[in-house]
Amino acid sequence: MGAKPTTITGLSGTGDIMLTCFVNLSRNRTVGVRLGSGEKLEDILNSMNQVAEGVSTAGAVIALAQKYNVKMPVLTAVARIIDNELTPKKAVYELMSLPQFLQNLMIEKHSFFYHRTKQTLIIQV
Repeated sequence: MGAKPTTITGLSGTGDIMLTCFVNLSRNRTVGVRLGSGEKLEDILNSMNQVAEGVSTAGAVIALAQKYNVKMPVLTAVARIIDNELTPKKAVYELMSLPQFLQNLMIEKHSFFYHRTKQTLIIQV
């Protein structure tokens, strides 16, 4: 797609993902934790004073991934949960049942891991 490899492996990519996933102040993390606890998305969003960008962008990212034939099972599960097509518990079972083969990929001086299942590349960030 023309991006620089260091965008995803550097601070702007990996750093942002780490903060989003692990810092309690993250709005997206807050939504995810509350969804996982059984709250309804509408109730969560109505109780927040700020925007959790991931809620509105998950579907757009999936559309882009489909356009470029990139499999993103974790984000697909998130989008399906947001769209009320999948429960968080069912998503965990589906994701854990994926056949996985861990690969290490070097891009410039950076290394990250991805999974390969049969002939399909699955990128998980």
